[in-house]
Amino acid sequence: MWKLLQIEWLKLKNYKTFNRLAIVYFILLLLILSSVKLLLSWMQSSGVEFQGISPSIIPFYDFPDVWQNLTYLASYLKFFLGFIVIISVTNEYSFRTIRQNIIDGMSPQSFLWSKQFMIFTFSLVNVVVLFLSGTLMGLLHSPSFEPHLFFTGMDFLLAHFLELITFLNLCMLLSLLLKKSGFAIIALCFYGLILEPALVGFLNYKFDDHWLISLFPIHAVNNLIEIPFQRYVFMEIQNYVALGSFLIALGWYFLSLFFNYLLIAKRDIA
Repeated sequence: MWKLLQIEWLKLKNYKTFNRLAIVYFILLLLILSSVKLLLSWMQSSGVEFQGISPSIIPFYDFPDVWQNLTYLASYLKFFLGFIVIISVTNEYSFRTIRQNIIDGMSPQSFLWSKQFMIFTFSLVNVVVLFLSGTLMGLLHSPSFEPHLFFTGMDFLLAHFLELITFLNLCMLLSLLLKKSGFAIIALCFYGLILEPALVGFLNYKFDDHWLISLFPIHAVNNLIEIPFQRYVFMEIQNYVALGSFLIALGWYFLSLFFNYLLIAKRDIA
């Protein structure tokens, strides 16, 4: 495992695009996680209210709300990690390192797992940052610390980890299919931000078929963590990770992993 991770690190560490994307990603992540209180205070000073509720008293960072709130916000940045995975995979074809790895004796399985370890590492680091940020912000802003509230809702961290590894494997699949980073990034943005949302909206409007909609890949990973903010205007929310959503996302993870292996093992690596 460590050897495969070292190989991936050697490929990426001196690549300027990777370094820039990684830096921008973590700066944005930390800003989003830490600046909500400042945003709420600014909204209060500007006279903004939510159904008569002052923004400054919204318990955004209180336990256990903090886990769902932070993981939901962090989910908007997963496209940055997707771009990094796309660049990593397509560079294997652009620089022919995949061919050289296979010639040097690396099996297709080892190549696949080297990318999986990279994806797991990105996702795990992300979850650790969320855990540390949530713990710090919760301790600073919660009126009191109670262990059962601290641990309640931590299943959202696991759901976010599954969201990332599934989404990044879908990005890897797209990269293996197209082999060019520009095409793959455009295809990801077009499908994930335009085509699938349009299809989901159409099906929801015409047929109101929530089961069919839940099977779309991007919707499946987004559906793991529902939007939590309506709770602050006394609306009902889903404050748990639904088992069905978890299983559908897990299914997409294994399906994308299977097709990634087929493309690496069975297709011409040129």
